[in-house]
Amino acid sequence: MAFDVEYFKKSLEMWEGVVKAQQELMKKFTEMQSSFLEFSKFTPFSNNIAVFRAKIQSGGRISIPEADRTALNLKEGDVVKVIVIKE
Repeated sequence: MAFDVEYFKKSLEMWEGVVKAQQELMKKFTEMQSSFLEFSKFTPFSNNIAVFRAKIQSGGRISIPEADRTALNLKEGDVVKVIVIKE
């Protein structure tokens, strides 16, 4: 049985691709972990955070429920950070 150089080259390219894909996957996983750790600092029980469901209204507006506005002492013109997760 003769040694097929082309078959060896193709196999090597395939495995290099697999290793590269695994490295990219691990990189993305590491990035996701660090993002999650940053996001996990925000809990519904923090003093300055409210978690609620909202329906998008005309013009893309959403409303913050009155109880949450009161609890957070929000006034008209206050700037807030919104993280949107579609349900």
